[in-house]
Amino acid sequence: GEVKLMMAPGRPARPVSRRRRGVGFLLWTTGSTTTWAFVADPPGARRLLSRAHATTVAPLSKEDSSSASSETQKRLPCSSSRSADETPYRSGFVAVVGSANVGKSTLVNALVGERLCIATSKAQTTRHRVLGVATTPTYQMALTDTPGVIHDAPAYALQRGMMGAARRACRDAEVVLLLTDIFEISGDDAAASIARWLDATANAEAPVVVAVNKVDLLRYTDEHGDPLLGPVASDLVGSEERAMARARALFGRSEKTRDVVPLSAARGDGVEALTETLVGLLPVSPPVYPDEDADFLTDRPSRFFAAEIIREQILEHYTKEIPYACEVQIDRFKEDQLPDRLDIAATINVNRDSQKGILIGKHGRAIKETGTAARQRLEAFFDVPKVFLDLKVKVKKNWRSDENALRAFGYLD
Repeated sequence: GEVKLMMAPGRPARPVSRRRRGVGFLLWTTGSTTTWAFVADPPGARRLLSRAHATTVAPLSKEDSSSASSETQKRLPCSSSRSADETPYRSGFVAVVGSANVGKSTLVNALVGERLCIATSKAQTTRHRVLGVATTPTYQMALTDTPGVIHDAPAYALQRGMMGAARRACRDAEVVLLLTDIFEISGDDAAASIARWLDATANAEAPVVVAVNKVDLLRYTDEHGDPLLGPVASDLVGSEERAMARARALFGRSEKTRDVVPLSAARGDGVEALTETLVGLLPVSPPVYPDEDADFLTDRPSRFFAAEIIREQILEHYTKEIPYACEVQIDRFKEDQLPDRLDIAATINVNRDSQKGILIGKHGRAIKETGTAARQRLEAFFDVPKVFLDLKVKVKKNWRSDENALRAFGYLD
């Protein structure tokens, strides 16, 4: 990525993460010299800096340098003040990629420990890259949830934008986590397709971990003692051992693959072991987001999550093409005069006039029900007692193929 360096004596070591592709401040120390860097692509910058390809810049003055170095040692958990026998601090970016509906968003939420990403039973719920940051005293893992890989040619510009987001995340990451599931791995075509996509897309230097999701369906039974999978699906998938053997045979042949692990993102089975594996592959590095921002979870603004939560409820309440024809824009997001209330106004854009009528429903009942559910989720997400939500529906014909509209919605650069 493009790396721009600038000296900023006296500025605090705080990350700035406002652009969709991520921006931030990096800081590194050599001897008594502390250097600040503004980067447009943190993962790419770290790789460049580690190879000493960074642009040469004038050093800080001795006075500023020692002052900044001393302050840094107080802030960064992996500074030179750590003793030699301590576990080195690890930090980096992990791209979570895979086909649609294998559970990527559920897994990112489990790894971060917060419900950041919307997750439904419908395919292609995720449309954007979503950053989730997990920070502990020994590591910081910046996970990127990505849209599901489309194996066929994209049908319209929206899908091309989504695939571009998945490719960028995969190429920028220092570790790639490929998520598949017991159903995909049981079919040769889909599993082989995602393996080819990964081989062609991932950064050549990034190690790959493959996780096979939904193994709980093979491990557990229902309240009557019957398998969670029906007889037809059980015959197709077979046992957990069989599914894992297939996954290792398919993905283990790549030199990039470091491990293939079983997982149940929904139940949490295997999440702790997966975390240990991923952290072990991250580079030894200061946190991208310093420890004064230990509560930092994402670079996305509140408006983004408000729009996503409303879209999540559209996915839950409507069927067929309606959820995929909708895009939510936040027109107003502000705290009320009282600190415990939020005032949100949003427009739901649809492709055609007929979809507008279906979305609103007879006497407005359908949109009212969706709005009520969205308001409850918004109150829980933003931790406020009351959200005032105003929804309106607008026809924006063929927005999924309109590149200007897609740029406005954040899908195209």
